[in-house]
Amino acid sequence: MRLDDVEASDIEVRKGGAGKVAAGGGGIVAIIVAVLFALSSGGGGGSSTGSDPLGQILSQMQGGGTVTAEGETVDGTTLAGQQKFTGQMMTLLDDYWADAYPAMTGDSLVDPTFVVFDGPTSTGGCGVAQPQAGPFYCPGDQKIYVDLGFYQQLEQQLGFGGDFAMAYVIAHEYGHHIQNLQGTLGGSQSNEQSVRVELQADCYAGAWASQAKADGRLEAGDFDEAITAAEAVGDDAIQGAGADRDTFTHGSSAERERWFRQGFDSADPATCTTGA
Repeated sequence: MRLDDVEASDIEVRKGGAGKVAAGGGGIVAIIVAVLFALSSGGGGGSSTGSDPLGQILSQMQGGGTVTAEGETVDGTTLAGQQKFTGQMMTLLDDYWADAYPAMTGDSLVDPTFVVFDGPTSTGGCGVAQPQAGPFYCPGDQKIYVDLGFYQQLEQQLGFGGDFAMAYVIAHEYGHHIQNLQGTLGGSQSNEQSVRVELQADCYAGAWASQAKADGRLEAGDFDEAITAAEAVGDDAIQGAGADRDTFTHGSSAERERWFRQGFDSADPATCTTGA
C-alpha cells in the first residue's frame, strides 16, 4: 500500500495505562495494527453494540503471545512504524468519510479518535480494554481502540498479514463509527442483526478501499490481502467443522468477502444495504 505522501494524524497513545496524545508521524513508539473487523461488545475491550467482536472471537481461540517490547520488530516492521501506519490510516479514512458521509446522509462527519494501548485501559462506556483482545470501536466515546500486540496475533493465530489486510481491519472499525453516527449501532441486537451490522461495516471498508485504488494507493497483492483477511474472520472459518449458522455474529467467510466486494466494486457506501 502506497502511503509515502500521507501525513499521519495525531493519535492517542496509552502506554502502561497512561493516556497521552502523540504526533502520529513522529518517534513515539509503539503500535498499530489494524484489525480487521469487529468490535467488542460490552465490557472489556469492546463496544456496547451488542455484537460479538473480533476481540471476543479471538478470546475463544487459543490465547497467548505477549505484548511486544518497545522498539522491537514485528514481521520486519518496527512498532513505531506501525504507529505511523495507524496515524496515516486515520488521515485517509477521515478524508474519505468527510466527503462520503455528507453525500450519503446530508450530515457533516464527526471524526472518531484513534487510541493505541499496551495494557488495560478504560473506555468511555465499553468497560476496560484488554491487550491481546483485538481492536474495537466504542460508541460511548467514539474512539477506535487498537492494542499493541494484535498485529502479531493476526499472523500467529489467523494466519494472514500484509499492510492492506491491516488497513481493511481499521477501515471496518471506522465503518462502525459511521453506523454509530447514523444511529444503527448499539442497543440489544439479535445474532442476525449483528451479522447485518458487521457485513455493512465490511462493505463500508470496501468502499473506502475503492477510493484508495482510485488514488493509486493499492499495490500488487493488496486486494488479495483484504480478501484473505475477510475469509479468515468469517464465523464459519472461526468455528471450523460443525459451524452453527444460528450462532454467527459477523457472517460467513463468503458473506464477508461478498460485502467487501460490494463496497469496492460500487465505490459507493450508500449501496451497503445489508439491512443494518
